[in-house]
Amino acid sequence: MIKGLIWLRKFFVLTLILSSLFSVNILYGAENINDFIMEEITDNTAHPFFTIPINVGNYINFDLKITKHIILVTLAGILSVLSMKYLAHKLKCPFKRPTYLQSILEGIIDYMNKDVIGATLGEEGKKYVPFCMTIFLFVLFSNILGLIPAAIKFPTEDGHYSYLAGGLGANIGFTSAIAIIVFIVYVVAGIKKKGIIKYWVSLVPKGLPIPLIPIIWVLEFITLFNRAFALAIRLFANITGGHIMMIVIPYLIIMSGTLLVSPFAVLFLGFIYVLEMFVSVLQAYIFSLLSAVYIGIAISDEH
Repeated sequence: MIKGLIWLRKFFVLTLILSSLFSVNILYGAENINDFIMEEITDNTAHPFFTIPINVGNYINFDLKITKHIILVTLAGILSVLSMKYLAHKLKCPFKRPTYLQSILEGIIDYMNKDVIGATLGEEGKKYVPFCMTIFLFVLFSNILGLIPAAIKFPTEDGHYSYLAGGLGANIGFTSAIAIIVFIVYVVAGIKKKGIIKYWVSLVPKGLPIPLIPIIWVLEFITLFNRAFALAIRLFANITGGHIMMIVIPYLIIMSGTLLVSPFAVLFLGFIYVLEMFVSVLQAYIFSLLSAVYIGIAISDEH
């Protein structure tokens, strides 16, 4: 365990140093800071790495553009599956000394399952725990992959170059897609539990005066969509803000024209980087927790 902590500390310090150096280096190479900010937080859909034509009959015909966000999303999904496969494999041998990675994964999963998601959903919503855990791991790995320093540019299919890095959470399409999935799940969960008519009727609390029922129903109907909207915007805003900060801080070195501010800028960048690591975990926690809360509300007997 001690050796694992020492190794993790060395890796963490090295990551901070490399992140600082790469950030300064790529800012020097950029035409201006606005160009690099947009390149960091947006996808390279205009200049994909390569394109796969999809043709199925006469109705489905489009080009699948393989961009940096497509690659990072795929990696996040693979890491989510592999982490659980790894933990399941290790738990088959309970008498062996757990590895450092196993201890971390087991602690996180156990805490989220018993004290956060499981406690929020209760016994009635137990079958939705795997879904919320999947959301947590997927968002977590997506956020962590977004912290990879933009160090190397890779050639695209049309002769341009693009970094294989950037915050997935800064892509509103990505956050909206996950929020829509959560929206569908908690609406379907409520309909399965109460029936399609009773579910929509139960949006209005019992005992309201008749004239208020239509108004409250419309407001509650809008709230269903507002929950998904809030999930998407919260993740998008936090990740975007953090990535912009990690770009702006090294830019202070260039703007100052002196190396005297370099130590302070690098130290502050290190602080921002640590803060972003914390935000990555926190946003995954909040996203999965609110998903569980919304599902719990949908399947509860009382509105």
